[in-house]
Amino acid sequence: METCRAEARNILEIVSGVDGAGLDASRRLALDHAVQKIDLAMLAYLRNQNYALEDTHNTFYQYFIMYIVSFAVGAVILILLNAREIKKRDRVISESEQVLRHTMEVQEAERRRISRELHDTVAQSMRYVSLLAENLSEKDAAAKIIKTQNQNIEDIRKLCYNLTPPAISGTEMIGALQLLGSKIFDEGGKGAVELRIVAEESVDFSVWSDEQLMNIYRIVQEAFQNIKKHAGAGEVTVLFKGDLPDRKLKIIITDDGCGMSEDMVAQINSGIYEKTENFHFGVRNIVERVQLLGGKVTYRSEPDCGTQITVEI
Repeated sequence: METCRAEARNILEIVSGVDGAGLDASRRLALDHAVQKIDLAMLAYLRNQNYALEDTHNTFYQYFIMYIVSFAVGAVILILLNAREIKKRDRVISESEQVLRHTMEVQEAERRRISRELHDTVAQSMRYVSLLAENLSEKDAAAKIIKTQNQNIEDIRKLCYNLTPPAISGTEMIGALQLLGSKIFDEGGKGAVELRIVAEESVDFSVWSDEQLMNIYRIVQEAFQNIKKHAGAGEVTVLFKGDLPDRKLKIIITDDGCGMSEDMVAQINSGIYEKTENFHFGVRNIVERVQLLGGKVTYRSEPDCGTQITVEI
């Protein structure tokens, strides 16, 4: 720029005082030389500016490449970490399901063992006591003993059935649950509970395996036992709703009993059911069996308004 200003002053000096005859040859040559120097200076300036712009562009481009590479590396690291966490989570879930399934198998085996013990030892001993009582001279006492023993034997039979129900197929599920309900609620007896079990036409139990059918049966059984022990209900309804395209099943169990507190329901729905007092064991069994079926369970209840259990699998 200084060169351009200096040459501009030279040009002013050259053209100053020029008369009508115009520039002579020497001044014209000097003027051309000054203009060339200005052109060269401007070209040099523009070239330097271009180099500076190219350097700036290259610098920004390098920064951009570094940013893209850093972002890509970070994304890959996050993906790998996430994949590792997902794999770890899946492994934990798989191991938990295996432990839970093994626990359920052990429980079923223990139920069968206890049922056999009750049937083969205790029930037989009670029958023998009844036979001995028939020989007592006190007929009234003998009759009371026999009546009591027969009632005990019947209770043991019900308990054995609850512990080890017969093999359940898809076509027999509703009938098996009806029989189960009659034994638990003692329909027709004192304090009988009105039980309704309904399945929509879209429900197809044949799509479930024997293990899954047993888990469905046990879910309803645990609900029945909880209602029997704690709800004081007069009516119990079980509704099976089906969704054939997705092969899903929804089980809705309702009663008109005393219900549960909001705090207890919130604990159950959040999965924190260790502090649910008497509901702890039965609720935990329901939740664990629903987990084995890959579903979810939701409780809804208000004091004195009954309880509704919704199982989606």
